[in-house]
Amino acid sequence: MRPSNIPPLPVGRVLRNGLAGVRAGGGPLVARAAILMAVPTAVRLVSVATGNYWTNLALWILALVVAGYGAWPVSRTALAAVSPGAGTGPPRDDWWARDGFVRSSAVFFLTVAVGTLFFIVPGIMVLMIYSLYAFLIVERRATGFQALARSAEMTSGNRIRLLGVVFVCALLFVPGVAALYWMGTLDGGGQEVAGSIAFWLLGTPAVAISFTSVAAAYRELAHG
Repeated sequence: MRPSNIPPLPVGRVLRNGLAGVRAGGGPLVARAAILMAVPTAVRLVSVATGNYWTNLALWILALVVAGYGAWPVSRTALAAVSPGAGTGPPRDDWWARDGFVRSSAVFFLTVAVGTLFFIVPGIMVLMIYSLYAFLIVERRATGFQALARSAEMTSGNRIRLLGVVFVCALLFVPGVAALYWMGTLDGGGQEVAGSIAFWLLGTPAVAISFTSVAAAYRELAHG
């Protein structure tokens, strides 16, 4: 139940601001989203080529760290895109903030993945509670644990509405995932490479919109 003193998150406005943020971020945002999206795509291609369980497991664990480095510029660009005229991040040489972001991202995505794999609902709850951590590190240079704790405070009372934002963003990935698995069934699985490329191409705009939409939600909750 949402406490009466917490204003409701305007889901419609958040999504509109997210789309506007993609337009404002332009080519740099899409390019950085493409680099981030290349991480799971590359792991998928290597997994298909090797077919070894332990190799694939090691690759996915490594991808959690690599994705953190890829998500750093995307998060900064997305927050800047929905924050015209505002200072949105630490200087480029602020290595400790970036590296803290990478560690937090690895922990966050691993926790969400494990929770979703085994229990689903706990994984979704973790996603809702801690989804704003990235922008707290980018804008306020919070440490990893501070960002996670502050995200839990900020999302209190609005997690169901935030789930609505995330659900809409998740729908954007459906075409890419469908292409990946549909093309993987063609020619006895001989179109895996083509399916992975389609997944990357269709998933890149979905990543860009997702980041700007969650950044817009953060902006509403941080300054609403």
